[in-house]
Amino acid sequence: MNTRRLPWWTWVVPFIALPLATMLSLPFATNKLYWIYFPINIGVVMALWWGPRVLIPVFLNALWAVQMLGLPKTYLYPLYALPETLQVFIAWMLVKERFKGLSAWRPSPKNISLLFVYGLLIPTLVCSALTQGIYIFTGHVDRSLFLWNTLIAVIGDLTGGVFLCFPLLILLTPFLYKRNLSLFKHETLPPFHLEKVTFKEKLLWVGVLAGSLALALTMPLAQTWYVYGILILISAAWYGLYASLIINTWIMAITVLSPKFFNIPGSEEPFFVQTPSTLLTLCFCALITGSAVTSLTEKLVKLKETEGELKSAKDQAEEASQAKSEFLARMSHEIRTPLNSVLGMLELLKETQLSNDQQRYLTLFSHAGENLKALINDLLDFSKIEAKALNVENVSFNLHATIRSVFEILQIKAEEKGIHFVLNINPDVPAYHFGDPTRLRQVLFNLIGNALKFTDEGKVQVDVNIAKTGTKEELAIDVADTGIGIPRDKQAKLFSPFFQGEPGISRKFGGTGLGLVISKNLVEIMGGTMEMKSLAGRGTTFRIHLPYSPDLTNQQEKKSTPIYAFNKSDRRYKILLVDDSEDNRVLLIHYLKSLPFDCIEAVNGQEAVDKFAAEKFDLVFMDMQMPIMTGYKATEIIRHYETEKKLQHTPIIALTATAVLEDLKRALAAGCDAYAVKPVKKTEILEILSQHLTTKVPIKEAFKERPGPSPTI
Repeated sequence: MNTRRLPWWTWVVPFIALPLATMLSLPFATNKLYWIYFPINIGVVMALWWGPRVLIPVFLNALWAVQMLGLPKTYLYPLYALPETLQVFIAWMLVKERFKGLSAWRPSPKNISLLFVYGLLIPTLVCSALTQGIYIFTGHVDRSLFLWNTLIAVIGDLTGGVFLCFPLLILLTPFLYKRNLSLFKHETLPPFHLEKVTFKEKLLWVGVLAGSLALALTMPLAQTWYVYGILILISAAWYGLYASLIINTWIMAITVLSPKFFNIPGSEEPFFVQTPSTLLTLCFCALITGSAVTSLTEKLVKLKETEGELKSAKDQAEEASQAKSEFLARMSHEIRTPLNSVLGMLELLKETQLSNDQQRYLTLFSHAGENLKALINDLLDFSKIEAKALNVENVSFNLHATIRSVFEILQIKAEEKGIHFVLNINPDVPAYHFGDPTRLRQVLFNLIGNALKFTDEGKVQVDVNIAKTGTKEELAIDVADTGIGIPRDKQAKLFSPFFQGEPGISRKFGGTGLGLVISKNLVEIMGGTMEMKSLAGRGTTFRIHLPYSPDLTNQQEKKSTPIYAFNKSDRRYKILLVDDSEDNRVLLIHYLKSLPFDCIEAVNGQEAVDKFAAEKFDLVFMDMQMPIMTGYKATEIIRHYETEKKLQHTPIIALTATAVLEDLKRALAAGCDAYAVKPVKKTEILEILSQHLTTKVPIKEAFKERPGPSPTI
């Protein structure tokens, strides 16, 4: 309910509609009583629409209706008219209070049932009993007829309610409320979708309505009510609320009104009241069934619309993800290509005669380049984690060696800062475990690197143990430091992207704020958890819990292949160097200028294929992204040429600036023996040459450096 300014004609319409309804009720007046009285039904609906202003015309119309019955004692007419007015008032108040918490009324099974109880049943029972009591008190009706007349009046009012109240309230209220002509808040009804009803179904409906009319005009209700009941229930169950409203009103009209207006035989028999009560029950059940069917259909339609919207949003997200993936891959390629030249030239400069200042400057440049490389990898990792598309391996690896390798690399930094750096691996921890050594190494580099970064004095300690939680065993790795610590109010946001503990930390210590986010997500992807304890000014401890999966069958340490001493060899090797970047070609040539290698250059894949067919090479360095013909296509053609000519297998090493795992796998699938992700160092190039030129069997293993993640978002 709400307060709206209604037009003036809402005062006038009740004075016209109620007398017309009284005229329609006159055929149902027997023994100076109306057993069906339509003004009450219409009065309740108009009271819900327009409020208590309807009570005045309801009372005046009741006075006129009593007069039409020809009751004696005209001075008692106001008393006779009072129950009718009271019934409309009670119905209005009960419905108003019952639904005042709703933002808008909708014809659901629950709301229809509540409206029936509070708007029809309770007011009708109270006021019908009051009316009969007044009639008995005034001597108009015998006391023995109290219950029978009350029952007749209740059945009549409820029949009129199903016949008039519900159709008017459900069908007209949304139209009126939308135009500010009703105080009763009603949701917009779902569309009828008449276009979905086939032509045959429309013909069937016409036939059913015509047949039921003919049946009502020729046979009494007592013999045909079950036919109408079946028709009512089937229509409601098949077509929903609109069908139930239409068929209910139609059946009530032809079975209740028609016999009176056309004097159908049997309409005055005693059982006539009992039969409509049965039909009334079926009509109400059909109304509930129809509302349930329509509500369910509406929900299904909305669900399909939502599903369509979600699919459209998913498609758009995938398109955006693809665009972002391509952008990240291209940016990675474009950044890594010049970075490869920068870091490579710096490495070559370090091999020349330098002063102390020059050596210091080059060291700073190298650190800056390595930081940029790490930043690119972090951004790609974070993008992959955001998309929940980051996969981890589950292979057997040497856990002790993996952790020690990280410790030994970072020990140099600890010694530079004068920090006591300790590694304790419990002897009970097996050497070999199943897991992802690359991702574990990445997590340890982040955590231990942060510990060293934020600790100026004291120590950083790494402990590896087997922890027991109940009956479950887990691998526990603790990284503890005595650094600056993390304030308690900052700890909750510590694992948020790009978060730094203090505004000045990024300027003082560097970093992007992605390391901990990536580390925590990597640990969770590997099936573990990460915990953190910290006190500001006292230090921080990170604990990693990983699944305990020892490999007890593998107890032998795998020995790495030593780099071959090419400078002691008398043989010269011919290398085909394929890259569209002149800087990268010059860099590799300078890497190998003092070694027994002759480099032949090609600037695209087509030129590489032509030169490979013209002469024999010991090894090919192949860039993957080039104009005219890509490295992927060139590699496939070369492999096909080798097969066709039955030539000896030539190692092809992919040199790519795209650190995307899918692209690296694509390079191997095209026929490459290994790959190296730019920027590459001289030692890495020499290791590749050592692996592939000093063994007879091609090594189909990826390069040591971990590839960046796919940027699929």
